[in-house]
Amino acid sequence: MRFAYNLVFFGFLFASAYCSTLYRPTAYANASQNDWVEYQNDTVLKLSSDGVTPAIIILDYGRDVEGYATFQVSSMSGDTSGFEMAYSETYALLGSVMTDGPLSFDATMDTYRVNRYNITEERTYTNRLIQGGLRYQKLNLSSAGEMHLSLVGFKPTVSFIPLADLPGSFNCSDEVLTRIWHAGARTSQLTEFPATSIPDFWVLTDEGALIDSLAPQPYYTIWSPSLTTYDLEFSVKPISKGFSFNVLSDTLSNGIYIFVNIANASISAHAGSTELDPIVASGYLPSSIILNEWHKVQSNVNMSQISVQIDNTTVLDFSQTASFYGSFGVGASFGHSAIFTNLSLLVGGEQKYFSTLKDESALSDFLVGTNPLPVSVDGSRRDRISYAGDLDMASSTAFASTDGIEYINGSIELLGSYQMAPGFFVPNAKVQQPPRTTDVEANTTGLIGYSFNLVSAMAKFYEQTGDEVFLHRWAPKVMRMLDWAHSQTLQNNLLNITDPAIGGGWDIYDPPSSGIVSQFNILYAYSLDKWIPYLEQANINATAYQRRLEKLQKAINDHLWSDELQAYYHSERYQDFFSQEANALAILSDTTKLTGNRTNTLLSTMAQQLYIPKGALSFSNASMASGFAQKISPYASGYHLKAAFHANDGVDAKRLLHSIWGPISDPKNANYTGCMWEVINPDGTPGIGSGTSLCHAWSAGPTADLSRYVLGIQPVTPGFREWRVAPQTLGLAWARGAYPTPYGNIKVDWSFDGSGLFNIVVSAPVGTKGTVVLPGPLNGTLEVQGGKVFRWEQHT
Repeated sequence: MRFAYNLVFFGFLFASAYCSTLYRPTAYANASQNDWVEYQNDTVLKLSSDGVTPAIIILDYGRDVEGYATFQVSSMSGDTSGFEMAYSETYALLGSVMTDGPLSFDATMDTYRVNRYNITEERTYTNRLIQGGLRYQKLNLSSAGEMHLSLVGFKPTVSFIPLADLPGSFNCSDEVLTRIWHAGARTSQLTEFPATSIPDFWVLTDEGALIDSLAPQPYYTIWSPSLTTYDLEFSVKPISKGFSFNVLSDTLSNGIYIFVNIANASISAHAGSTELDPIVASGYLPSSIILNEWHKVQSNVNMSQISVQIDNTTVLDFSQTASFYGSFGVGASFGHSAIFTNLSLLVGGEQKYFSTLKDESALSDFLVGTNPLPVSVDGSRRDRISYAGDLDMASSTAFASTDGIEYINGSIELLGSYQMAPGFFVPNAKVQQPPRTTDVEANTTGLIGYSFNLVSAMAKFYEQTGDEVFLHRWAPKVMRMLDWAHSQTLQNNLLNITDPAIGGGWDIYDPPSSGIVSQFNILYAYSLDKWIPYLEQANINATAYQRRLEKLQKAINDHLWSDELQAYYHSERYQDFFSQEANALAILSDTTKLTGNRTNTLLSTMAQQLYIPKGALSFSNASMASGFAQKISPYASGYHLKAAFHANDGVDAKRLLHSIWGPISDPKNANYTGCMWEVINPDGTPGIGSGTSLCHAWSAGPTADLSRYVLGIQPVTPGFREWRVAPQTLGLAWARGAYPTPYGNIKVDWSFDGSGLFNIVVSAPVGTKGTVVLPGPLNGTLEVQGGKVFRWEQHT
């Protein structure tokens, strides 16, 4: 069905019947009084303004929610044209003009975190587009009128199952650890998108694509991100204030943004993705460029030189150094709307693309349609994209909590289909992209570490599911990646990254790394270690890969270990500091065990050099002199935590849990969202300011670790046909919970009684068997058959 543009003048507003599935606020406050009141199901919010002083009410949902904003206008009087709603993960940012937005990376949610409405009738309104993760909502009536609102909330687009009813569970005698597990589970919940849950970003009409207050999304083909010289042409009918478009844009909409503001007869170019980014050029529009009339727009792009013509008149001609290659897109700045049609791309005089923007093919061309697969993404608010690097961490958390098999499989299906000819993968993919059926004919990628992370996530998926079809499908692709890595090794058996362009890491605020880098070498070893046990089952001879692993681990120990640091140094270029992630992975891949068992030494070094009161730094202090930021990364610390558990080091595990994830998950924290934060400053605040995602899947690793190590539930064979329960008790009085498997839940309930005697109850599904390993100093091993309840009590 198509909608005429006059029916959706504001682009985001539709009439809707009330839906019983609704996130409701927990409390609200009048901004002038700041007196919080509990929100009830029958609460009516009253906004009354004299047109001078706005009426403002703040809503608190208690934790992050997401979905379609909805509200019912039960009564209205006077002028209600100046109604606005704004959204934010944090209370402090509600005072900013755009709160914690705009968010222009992709088309999975509204670009702007502010919506404006001209309320003309008493009815229920529901936004057309999703708002991603938010805790707070601000209602603002600035015109001289009065409104009564009820049933305010959000219609969720992801699972809203109460955390207590998830397939996985965890509770223990330490409230902080219980809280941490639940925050990670909630993060998984909010970052798992069901198939076709994302609405179309544009509204297609008989005249073209109607775009209202939405950032341009770049046209996407394999070759479009590398465009340097081209001519762009389209027709546009501005409806409200103006329109925009971008050129030389990367896949995340960052390039040169052209802002055509007819309302004040100006045009400007910005280095970024919205009109809020830095201006690189500006000019004025002739009076003939008006609203509600069709105009022809042409832009000539020649790397640094860009010109814009409207109706054959040059309105902007400038040089810039912010972006030299990339694609193009059309959009509308905040409060602007326009209809676009007849969009054409010429390269070297040859037409490479044309669309009327009237049918659904345009949605696919610009990745502004729905998501064909269920997917796990990076963040609920920012980075609503599948990232290969995050999947290694996010997969384990999903398996332990939401049992989100389909979402992890969907992201693997998507990312794994974008394998480059040499063997490595793309680092990320927009969820609107369909899986490919052939290799990407390209010879470079970004963030090479993410290709190893994807390979590891694939191994974890098979470990969790035992899915033989999955194994046989993906093992050959994994071997191509590992064979490429082998082809890049030097005579000393170390992996050498010769191209700095692919050497970036998850720490985007730090210098890229190339040459011989510990992180990449140890990631390679970790990937081999994860996959070698499964190669024979995939009908692949493991001998050569085992030999490669042994040589690689020996080379890592011989060449990358620093006696001075008592750790594996960062890289040949930076030998005076070390990486938290790389050294943790050295423990997890058992590389440390091959030369005098350096595991305990390394954990001690990391404790001495990385720990600060608010957590653990990602790099040792000397890194600052080389331009590395002092940050606490729950992602890198997630590997540190796993390494501590892997080494049965409860002291370090507890310190990491309490210092990093404890404060994040504390409802008393000023920036609490009930989810896990992306990155943290040394003082414990969000690590990259207003841009910080406060619901980030890569930070939720402890949820899996508490289930796998404190409950102790781990697979012995892929798919949990055989399993073991080996709890690390961490000084707790008790712990209980469940872990989902393909056969059903494995449940564990252990405790120490008043005399300090240990008791454990284990139940497992029929068709499985396992062992229970008693914690030290008991150290017994007991066999258990699935389908029966196993009980063991320590006696004096």
